[in-house]
Amino acid sequence: MAPAAEEWFILYGVPKVVAMEETIFQESTNVSFTFNKAPLPSHVTVADDALIRSGFFNYPYIAAAARCGILLLCGHSKIGFTYYLCDPLIRRTLGIVPPDGDDLSCRYSVGLISDRSDTHLMVAELNPSSLAEHGRVTLRCTVDMCSWVEKESAECSDIVERREWHGDGVLTHKFFLWWFDLSYCILACDPFADKPRFHQIMFPSVPDAMPFYPNPIYGDVHRCLKVSNGRLRYVQIHGTSVEKMEVSMWTLSSSDPADAKWTNRVDVPFEKIWDDPSYRSKGLPPQVVPAVALVHPMRASEVYFCLATHIFSVNLKEKKTVDCEEFSIRVLPHKICSSRLLHAWRLPVGYTKQSGPGLSRVMECQFVNRWSSVEDFHTKAEMIIRSRPKPHDDWGM
Repeated sequence: MAPAAEEWFILYGVPKVVAMEETIFQESTNVSFTFNKAPLPSHVTVADDALIRSGFFNYPYIAAAARCGILLLCGHSKIGFTYYLCDPLIRRTLGIVPPDGDDLSCRYSVGLISDRSDTHLMVAELNPSSLAEHGRVTLRCTVDMCSWVEKESAECSDIVERREWHGDGVLTHKFFLWWFDLSYCILACDPFADKPRFHQIMFPSVPDAMPFYPNPIYGDVHRCLKVSNGRLRYVQIHGTSVEKMEVSMWTLSSSDPADAKWTNRVDVPFEKIWDDPSYRSKGLPPQVVPAVALVHPMRASEVYFCLATHIFSVNLKEKKTVDCEEFSIRVLPHKICSSRLLHAWRLPVGYTKQSGPGLSRVMECQFVNRWSSVEDFHTKAEMIIRSRPKPHDDWGM
């Protein structure tokens, strides 16, 4: 049987938060989607009953997407930092009871993955606090979306180079979660294992690398890690001057992190891209280095860049500019688009249409029906959090 046809979208990673009374929400929903054909970004709008319209740094964020297209949203709500699942078929947020203990919640260190049988979803947070000193990490995970467990990394984990971790994101690919720090490495594991074995994959190095000065919001604009055509692809812009700037792509040789190496390096000078008539015909300025945004999920040779208010794609093999559109982002942060803020989102054909609350693909039916509304979720989540044992309860204190 032929695989189901897919369509894909460039999804802007920051949802817009509006009043629940807005007419854009259909009955029994609190999420709305604006689907645009690539390269224009598509958008998610969430009602303010779920997330708070916060400031420039505490914006809500789409942290991850599972293979089935379900999104993981995070942001501040009336009960604190909160995760939600969002199924585009039912267009409703499904609340996840926050973990207790230290606030490890970070929008760039949490992943969403389904198990090998596609019967369960897991949300997993990476805690790298012991990485630099001891070369160890832990996970905080939930499957029932209510209780959380902590998992220690296996003794045989392959973490050799120790350094402070500055997470840039996490990808879901081939039953593994791939956390990455673009200045350092990838840490990949199967989070469903009792003691996950972490595999460390260092990023390629070039002698003329651009300085790594990541913005706390946009991250690094000269480096990018995405999944395309069944492999992880790493893209880097580097050079000692504008005239010598080039873009390079490496491909991870295997989807098994235990034996994956960077291979098939492709180098393209920007001068050849700027001098091609296909670039000039789009009205784009030459001699201006763009931000690298993402890789086409099915055509690995096609890379997307952002330059001012334009997003455009280049076929690296042919050195030709393929698509170009002007866009504007009307929610914060909106000045620069980078790989942190743009996701390649793949969906089965037809999933852009709402299909009603009875057709959610969230596996745990009890979870789907656990909360009758967002307000009900907030109330019950607060009760669950208060009922959890407090530190030193067993000491009678």
